[in-house]
Amino acid sequence: MRWTYLALVAVAVMLVTGSMALAAEGAKGAGNVNGAITEVKADSITISVRTRDKNATPETKTLALTTDTKVLVEKEPAAAGERPKTEAGTKEALVVGKRVSVKCSEDGKTALEITIRIARAPRGGGDKK
Repeated sequence: MRWTYLALVAVAVMLVTGSMALAAEGAKGAGNVNGAITEVKADSITISVRTRDKNATPETKTLALTTDTKVLVEKEPAAAGERPKTEAGTKEALVVGKRVSVKCSEDGKTALEITIRIARAPRGGGDKK
């Protein structure tokens, strides 16, 4: 009885972790993309995606732009714990070099909302000796 119970628990754990891995793989293309604009065309935008690993090879992602794609521009830095204030922008504000955050469609191929970020002061603030 004890071994049967342990075997059932092991199978349940494998099923749960396997389904979580599949869900994560399916959502990989969707969600948010953060980085800098490297190219803008009439119907697409290419972004150099920012990663946490500084030694990683930069990845680029090209997203389709549609008439429904919203463009927002940050007006001022956010206070601690708050979202930054934004205002409506136009696709003409999408310029190479600007830092952006993009909400993508479920398939990860279309930009639904692009927020142009304002420049931030570097972290750390002081000189390192």
